[in-house]
Amino acid sequence: MDSTSYFPKGDFSLTAFPLAFYLPETSLAFGALGICVFNPGETKNWRKSQVQLGLAYTLKKQFLLFVPYELYFKQKWKLNGELGYYKYFYNYYGIGPNSKEENLETYDANFPRIITGLSYRVKPTFLLGVQYRLDAFQIPFTDSLLSIDKPIGAEGGIISALGFTASYDSRNDIFYPSEGLFINFTTEFAGNATFSSFDFSLLSIDANYYHRIFKNHILAFNVFAGSSQGDVPFTSYYYLSSGKKGRGFNDRRFIDRNMGLVQLAYRFPIYKRFRGTLFASEGNVGPSFISIFENKPKLAYGAGVRFQMSKKQLSHIRLDVARSYEGFQFYITIGEAF
Repeated sequence: MDSTSYFPKGDFSLTAFPLAFYLPETSLAFGALGICVFNPGETKNWRKSQVQLGLAYTLKKQFLLFVPYELYFKQKWKLNGELGYYKYFYNYYGIGPNSKEENLETYDANFPRIITGLSYRVKPTFLLGVQYRLDAFQIPFTDSLLSIDKPIGAEGGIISALGFTASYDSRNDIFYPSEGLFINFTTEFAGNATFSSFDFSLLSIDANYYHRIFKNHILAFNVFAGSSQGDVPFTSYYYLSSGKKGRGFNDRRFIDRNMGLVQLAYRFPIYKRFRGTLFASEGNVGPSFISIFENKPKLAYGAGVRFQMSKKQLSHIRLDVARSYEGFQFYITIGEAF
């Protein structure tokens, strides 16, 4: 049997609810989220498709409109990406693994975003595809440190990048996998040929492994490595931390051209639609890839609770509390970190 096959509980579900979440970079946010999961027709696709629509306003006067999607066609094609508009501000501590916590400042960034990728299923678990990313960002105000450092992209510009992807996917579920392997390799190129303000290239690999220890108890592993070349705008640097990579530090606490990260999670049932997790991560950034291993790694760990939003799908609201040597961070958001 195809290892990506599944036995759906339903071919269509539509969930809509008021949204409230908390991230270190947003404070408390309010809005609404709708999730549509579907697999219509007599001949089913090899996975269910999903489209989300989210709208949020934060207590820090940020505005977010985002439409992530993951669509599967027949047995061969996958279309995924995100459409969005963000009126947002980001943390800036400086660049590199030794930036200082007390140097924190913020900068505004307003931008529309288009990310789209089309992949072809060469074999049951192997896909090849192309990807396009557009960020047309403006930074109307910069504070003292950013003005002094003047990294590439501090005055805004257009990131228009074309990429290629290769992925191996044997997960038994895309929402809350308990078995299987997912590896995604991505390379991006930007320059005059792609109508970009910046000339650079990015290369990354993101690998997840899931193993069921016993009934509904799961070990999940994630390894991420990213490297860049050329005139990369600092807004496209790899970074620790976020709600998905290296929870426990403030948002974008460490940024640089290269990054390596290892994450581990133990996921377990609590009661009915409630689940729990314990997690830890270790990673670093650096100006070159080899320099990642020359500095003391950034270690963080934590625990969380999940609530399954729909009886038909294993998609969750998650609450995480994470700790690093710089203190605690709290996360309330949708979906697993990896």
